[in-house]
Amino acid sequence: MNFLRRYALIIGLSTLILVIVILLSSPGLWLSSGVTFIDTELNRSSGNEVYVKTRLNFGDYDQLAAFPMKIGEWSGWPYPTEKWEEILKTDLMIMRGYTRPGIYQPIFFLAMQADTESSFHPPHICYAAQNYTVVETTKDSVTVTDPSLAGRSGSLKVPVERMVVIKKSKTGEVTERRVVLHFYVKGNQFTSNTITWVRLEALVPTEGSYEAGLEQEKELLVAALPLMFSSADKDEWHPIILSLADWGIGGYILIVLLFAVPVAIIFLPRRR
Repeated sequence: MNFLRRYALIIGLSTLILVIVILLSSPGLWLSSGVTFIDTELNRSSGNEVYVKTRLNFGDYDQLAAFPMKIGEWSGWPYPTEKWEEILKTDLMIMRGYTRPGIYQPIFFLAMQADTESSFHPPHICYAAQNYTVVETTKDSVTVTDPSLAGRSGSLKVPVERMVVIKKSKTGEVTERRVVLHFYVKGNQFTSNTITWVRLEALVPTEGSYEAGLEQEKELLVAALPLMFSSADKDEWHPIILSLADWGIGGYILIVLLFAVPVAIIFLPRRR
């Protein structure tokens, strides 16, 4: 009791300051907002990364599997993933084919999450293991204007890496060519050892321009991104005390009780 009486003023004022700070702060300061970033580099920053909030929980298979088969005009169907799950040591994976009216070759969509060390390595190694040759690698981007993802800026440029891979016959003839768009989704590396990988592929003519297939991939990606992510814009400041006041009489009582605790610490020991 002597200790409390001696230090009541310091403890009470400290508690009062803490209560004021909490009540005047935004809930987002205390609650995790799930902010991650999209980038084209696996183990370092490309300098072009963009920050987003994850709308789709890539670490939950049920949510991942529930990713829409219907995206605007695009209709999809699943592909078996057992082979790739074994190779990449993960069961958090979906593989889809998507088409829309006027498109006869599907766009192949893959989303997966796994341990950074066991499953993720440069895509050119993956394609080489499948007898593909990477003939082009370049940085690219897609521009999203959906307000839920673009936020207050009105548009968001999402970085992707574009790859062109080919497969040749024994005689050296190109028998297959694909255009690939992919990116990584990375969170706080101090708290998570997982990385999500999203990839789209389009079969394109073995020679000549591949622009048509590339534009179709980008069209699907622009439609799909707002289903996976939302804007990382900070919400307008709305302090906790106003949120409590919005509750009505119960909120006001809680506010009074929060202030009553430090006041009681300051004055009650002095009355004894």
